[in-house]
Amino acid sequence: MKRKNLYLSSLTNKGTLLLIGGACLFHTATAQIENSANETIALPEKTIEGKLHNGLHYLLLPNEYPAHTAEFRLVMRLGSVQEEDYQKGAAHFLEHMAFAGTKHFPNRSLIEYLESLGMKYGRDINAVTGYDRTVFMLKMPINANDTLQTDSTLLILKDWLTNISFEEERTKKERGVILEELRSYDLDDEFYPLKIGQNRFSERLPLGSSQDIQSIDRKKLIEFYHKWYTPQLASIVAVGCIDPIRTEQQIKKMFSDIPEKPLTDYRNYPLTYRKGIQIQELKDTLLRNSELEIMIPHPGVIGKDLSSTYQKELGRLLVRMLGKRLHMRNINAKVSDDWYLSDTNHFVFSISQKDKKELLSVLTRLSGELYDIIKNGFCSQEIEATLRSFLENLQTDTEEKSSALWCEDFTDYILSGDRYIHHTEEMQYLKDKLSCTTSETLQTLLKEWISYQKQHTLVAYKNNSIQDKPLTVEEIQTAWDNGKKLNIDKFVFQHNTKEEIKIETPLCLTETHSFQPAQIKNEYFYKETGVSEFTLENDLRFILRPTTDESENLLVTAFGRGGFADLPAEDYHRLEGTAGYMEMGGIAAVNYDTLSAYMSQEEISLNLSISNYWHDMMGMAPIDKSQELFNLMFEKIHRPELCHQDFEIIKKEEMESIGKETLLEQLMKRDPNRMLSNRLDSLVGNAPMQSIRPRTMQDVESLNLDDIASYYRTLFGNPKGLTIVITGNFDLTKIKKQLTATFGRMKQPDTTAYSNYSVSLPQEKYVEAFPNEVETQTVLEYVFAGHYTPSLEESLTLKLMRDVLQARLLQVLREEQNIVYSPYVSLFYQGIPQKTFYFDLSASVDIKNTALSEELILKIIKKLQKEPVSQEELQSMKRSFLVTKRQVLSDDAATEWRNTLVNQVKNGEQLNDFEHYEECLKKITPESLKKAFCNYMNTDRFILLYLGTHLNYIQKQ
Repeated sequence: MKRKNLYLSSLTNKGTLLLIGGACLFHTATAQIENSANETIALPEKTIEGKLHNGLHYLLLPNEYPAHTAEFRLVMRLGSVQEEDYQKGAAHFLEHMAFAGTKHFPNRSLIEYLESLGMKYGRDINAVTGYDRTVFMLKMPINANDTLQTDSTLLILKDWLTNISFEEERTKKERGVILEELRSYDLDDEFYPLKIGQNRFSERLPLGSSQDIQSIDRKKLIEFYHKWYTPQLASIVAVGCIDPIRTEQQIKKMFSDIPEKPLTDYRNYPLTYRKGIQIQELKDTLLRNSELEIMIPHPGVIGKDLSSTYQKELGRLLVRMLGKRLHMRNINAKVSDDWYLSDTNHFVFSISQKDKKELLSVLTRLSGELYDIIKNGFCSQEIEATLRSFLENLQTDTEEKSSALWCEDFTDYILSGDRYIHHTEEMQYLKDKLSCTTSETLQTLLKEWISYQKQHTLVAYKNNSIQDKPLTVEEIQTAWDNGKKLNIDKFVFQHNTKEEIKIETPLCLTETHSFQPAQIKNEYFYKETGVSEFTLENDLRFILRPTTDESENLLVTAFGRGGFADLPAEDYHRLEGTAGYMEMGGIAAVNYDTLSAYMSQEEISLNLSISNYWHDMMGMAPIDKSQELFNLMFEKIHRPELCHQDFEIIKKEEMESIGKETLLEQLMKRDPNRMLSNRLDSLVGNAPMQSIRPRTMQDVESLNLDDIASYYRTLFGNPKGLTIVITGNFDLTKIKKQLTATFGRMKQPDTTAYSNYSVSLPQEKYVEAFPNEVETQTVLEYVFAGHYTPSLEESLTLKLMRDVLQARLLQVLREEQNIVYSPYVSLFYQGIPQKTFYFDLSASVDIKNTALSEELILKIIKKLQKEPVSQEELQSMKRSFLVTKRQVLSDDAATEWRNTLVNQVKNGEQLNDFEHYEECLKKITPESLKKAFCNYMNTDRFILLYLGTHLNYIQKQ
C-alpha cells in the first residue's frame, strides 16, 4: 500500500492506495534473487540517489510528463510531534514564515519571483505540515537546458533550510492568518478523536490550538528552526524536465557547506491507545441504517525490501480472502486493513444495519466466522481462486506517471522507508512467493491481527435511531464472545459455474457505410493547436484533436443546444426526467442485458445528460472499436430502446413519493453550504426556471414514455445543432471517414433552433444570511454578476480580472490586515446561451472583522476601476496562462483536450482565436483591464450571501 502524505487534512484510515504486483507460479527463474530478499527494493530506472557528508539526502529523476515542468521538494522529516510543550504550533507556523522572507529573497520577493515565471501561489507554490513532516513544494515551468532556473530553485530550497528571516513584524502579522486558518479548519473525520488515541499525536495537532498560536513568538520559532532544520533531516527531490547529473553537481556545490547538528532529542513516536474497548457514538437520524466500525490497531509493515513487501502483500491477500468468505457466507460486513499513522495499521470491519440489535447480531456472526477460519482455515480451492485474481492484478509500477506522483512516491520512501516495485525481476519474485501461500500462513496472520483485539478495540458507532440506548462496552464484548461459541457449518467452496462466454458484436454495430467526400462541406486544420475541424452537408460539426496518450482510447462527446430551461413551463415536469428515463434502456436492436455485457467486455461506455441549456452524449472505446462506438451512438440517437414496463414501475414509485420529504430535502435543511449554493444558482440563472410550480400527482400521472422519447429524438437527432468532439490516439484520416460515413446519414428535422438569450440578473444589492456551526466565524461570499459578449478575448479578460482580484485579496486581507487565511476568487462564465459571468469573492473571517472585510473588498474593486494594474504584473499573469496551457494541453492529454474544446464551443469561443491564443492575450492591456473592471463590477450592486453573523448588517437593522 502507498502511504498517503499524512497532512492534517487527510487524517483518516481511508487514505491509502494499493501496492502494485502480478501473477505466476514459483519457478527457478527467480531463485537467483532469493538470497537478496532482504536487500532494499531498487528505485526507478534513471533515479539518482545520494547523500552528502553532512547527511543531506537527494533523489533526482528525469521525467517527461508533464512537459516543460519540474517538481522540486524540500522534505523535512519533522513535524509537530518534535515540538516541546511551549512550542506547540511552531512547525506549522514556521512553514508559513518560509514564504515571508529569506536571506536571498527578502519579504515578498520570493513569491514575486516565482509568479514572474508564470507560477501561482497555492497551486505551483505550496507547503504542508503534518505530525512527522514538513514538505515544501514548487512546480517549476522549466526546460532541461535552463540551468539558471534550476540553480535559483535550489537556492530557494537552501534558503528554506538555512536562511529563513523571521522578521518581527511579519511574524506578528502571520499569527492572525494562522488563527483564521485554524478557525476554518475541518478535520473531515467525525471519529478522529477515537482513531488517534491518547498519545503525543493527540496532544500536538499540526496547526496547534488558538492558545498555542497566540503564544508563539519569533524567539520560539527561531529556536525550533535552529534546532531541527538540519541537513540530516532534509531531503531534496527533483523530478521532471531536469538534467539529473548537473543537478546533482549543483546540490553538492550548494549544500555541502551546511553544518550538521546534534539530534539527540529526535524520536519516532508510536500510536498508543487505552486498554480495552473504546466507543465513540454519534447520532444521525437521517442515515438509512446505523453503522458500526470495529477497528483493531496493530503494527504496520513497511515495504523496504522484498521480504517485508511480501508480508505487506500477504496482509492484502488475507483481507481479500476474508472479504470473499464473508460474502459467500452472506455476512454483511466489509473488511479492510489500512495504514493509519506512525507505525500502526487499523484492521477494520464495517457493518451497516437498520438498528443496534441487528448490528450486534452481524458482529456475532462475523466473530464466529473469524475464529472458525483461525481454527479450520481456508480450503485449497478458495485460496486458489482468490490468488488467481489477486496475482493477476499485481503489476510493476512502471506506467507513465506525472512528476508530482513520482514525488509522492519518493516522499513515502523518505519518511517511512516504503518502496514500490518498478523492476520485473523483483515483481516476479514477489508473485512466486505469494503463489505458494498456504492456509496455515493466512491463519497465523489472522490470529496475530485478532490477538491485538484484547489490547485495544476501537468502536465507531453512527446511530440513526432516537430510541436506541447508547452502545455499551458490555454489548460489544458479549456480541464478540458469543461468536466464539457459535457452531459454524463447515464451509463448502462453490466455484462460479458460469463460464465466460464471449459476446459477439451485435450486427447493427458492425455496419460500415461508404465514405463520400462530397458529404464534407468544409474543413480546416489549425496547425498551432493540432486541431482539425470539418462540417458535413447536414451541418453536423466535428472537432478532432489526435493525441499520443498510451491508453489508446477514443473519447467522444456529442453535444448541442437545447435543455430543460428552453421548455415551456407547462412541459417542464413532463420532460425534465428525460435523460434518466432514456438511460433505462439500450438500443432497440439489441437486448439491454446483451448490449451491457458486450460493452463491458469491450470496454465501451456511453452516457447521456440533459442540463438547463445543453444536451450531451459522452462515449469512450478502444481505438479499434471506433466504428462500433459511432454506430452505437447513431442507434442510441435514432432508435433507443423504450422500456415501458420499467418506466411504469418507476412512475408508480414517483407517485408514491409525492408530498413526502425526500432524504435530499432533509439533508438540505441542515446543510447551510448547500442552501447558500442553491440560492446563488437561482440568483445568477444556473438553476431551473424559478417560475416552475412544484410537481403534482397529476404531473406524474401524465408522464408518457413515447412523448419523452419524441422530445429526446428532437434534441439529439438534429445534426444542425450538433457538435462532436473526438480526442485520443487515433488515425485522423480513418476516423474522419468513419464519422462522415456514419453520421452523414443524419437528416435535418423540421425543428426550431434554440435562441441564445441573456438571463435576468439582480439589478440591486441582495443580502441573505445562512447559519454557521462555527459561532465565531463568518464565511463571506461576495458575488458580482453581469453579462458579456462571448469570445476568447473576453474570457481571457475575465480570467485576468479574477487573478488580479485574487492577488489583491491576498495582499490586502491576508498580508496587510492579517484577517483571513485563504481568500479565494472564483470565476464562472457561460457564453451560450446566457452570456453571463460572475465573480465569487470568498473569505472566512472572525465575526468582528466582517464590516472591515466588506470595506476592504469594495475598496480594492474601486481602486482597480480608477488605477490600471502595472504592465509588469499583467505580464506575469499572462505568463501564468501560457505556462498552464502548455502544461495541461500537452500532446498526450486526451481528456484535457476534450474538455477544453467542448467548453470553447459552449462558451462561444472561436477555434481560430484559440489558434492565436498568445495574440489574444497580447490585446489585453492595463487600460482595457481597468475598463473591464468598470464595465463588469458595480460596488453598489452585488450579491452577498454569508454563513454566520455580519456585524455591518446587524448594526443597520
